[in-house]
Amino acid sequence: ARIFPAPGCRPFPLQAPKGMHDILPGEQVWWDRVARVARELADFYSFGKIDTPILEHAAVFERGVGGETDLIEKEMYMVKTKGGDALALRPENTAGVMRAYLEHHLGRGVQPKKFFYQGQFFRHENPQAGRFRQFHQLGYEIIGGLNDPIYDAQVILVFQRLLEELRLKNILLKINSIGCRVCRPGYKRALQNYYKPFEKKICSDCARRIKTNPLRLLDCKKEQCQEFKAKAPNFLDKLCATCSQHLKSVLEYLEELGISYQLDNQLVRGLEYYSRTVFEFFIEGTDVGAVGGGGRYDYLA
Repeated sequence: ARIFPAPGCRPFPLQAPKGMHDILPGEQVWWDRVARVARELADFYSFGKIDTPILEHAAVFERGVGGETDLIEKEMYMVKTKGGDALALRPENTAGVMRAYLEHHLGRGVQPKKFFYQGQFFRHENPQAGRFRQFHQLGYEIIGGLNDPIYDAQVILVFQRLLEELRLKNILLKINSIGCRVCRPGYKRALQNYYKPFEKKICSDCARRIKTNPLRLLDCKKEQCQEFKAKAPNFLDKLCATCSQHLKSVLEYLEELGISYQLDNQLVRGLEYYSRTVFEFFIEGTDVGAVGGGGRYDYLA
């Protein structure tokens, strides 16, 4: 749609920017319900509300998320201030919450600290089903305290409860472990050695990732890479004893909670700060991709 400008005025498109949407009054009831359920669960499980700025120093994400990720290389909206600071519209919030945790010395006192947030986020990517350039996200974070797999299970439980309270059916939880600094390097080498002979047969992104970020090879959705991905080395076979026991404990907690899951040895997530447990929730029978996901991030701080 275009307006008819006054003489001498340039016309402009009368529509929201690509990948961004208005939320009209008739839709607010659904957004309010999601926000209300998310907040009630946060209160029930003692997650305190935290709000971080929509603009962060770009380095918060470049160092925290990882410079070799698609999010950093292609998807961040950058802002240059008059003072020369490089800022970014937040593309995710775990790194921002960790920045706030460190800046305000929240590691003092009783641990762990539990945070809840909801807000708008921005990624410059191709809009498609379930993916927009401006999107709304809510999250639950547990930081500090003992390195206990019960916290992995608790965050998964909150997401499961959220989807159930919103009356979503056919919920599918996929879970994996991507190891630690001890066992992950060996798996990366095995993955690189496996993919090297196929470098000219896989997509250009995967050919680049062999050297820069081999774990992302398992996250490729392009058809030409699927047959190679299907035969890739199994991460679960390369886990060290400590990571294997951690994953076993998380799964035992989920079973005690009555949460069904599917072990997916190719689930890696797209951000570099994750370690050990990673998970995603899907709604079977839909094509919107993951509706929730996360994982442990022992090295982010």
